[in-house]
Amino acid sequence: MGVRNCAEIGENLQKIVKRLMANDNLVNLLYYTDKDPLSQPHLTDQEKKEKVFEKLIKIVPRVGPKETANSIIAIRVVNGSKLSSNTEFRNVKIAVEVFVPLTQWIIKDTNLRPFAILGEIENSLEGKAVNGLGKIDGGNFDLNFLTEEIGAYEQTFWITTYE
Repeated sequence: MGVRNCAEIGENLQKIVKRLMANDNLVNLLYYTDKDPLSQPHLTDQEKKEKVFEKLIKIVPRVGPKETANSIIAIRVVNGSKLSSNTEFRNVKIAVEVFVPLTQWIIKDTNLRPFAILGEIENSLEGKAVNGLGKIDGGNFDLNFLTEEIGAYEQTFWITTYE
């Protein structure tokens, strides 16, 4: 079943979050603040539920003042539009905002933390089908903002749903 109305978007957005939560490298990059987060032990499902869901991977796109050195991602549905050729189709744009403290950019790798995070998000979502929603395409990103303390990127994906 494709998305026929907005009521179905939230259910499918939760499936996207579950896909991101299942990516242990992404969770490690967000949770561990040391320079070698990918060598740290993976969190258990219970630890992910308690320490990551809605704290570091947010489905409610609200990010308050930074109290920790952890990186955070927040998922937003930006817009959805019906295709004029068929009302069963809908283009849905999803944005994933990545917030990384500037003190955490350097990791023990050939990469930098924000781009490692963007890469893991893309690995989790690009070309994947979300049950009942459609295939996710995209991965484009833009610098959202930089402050003295934090850098933020926005990565966008599109889903064309169909019946």
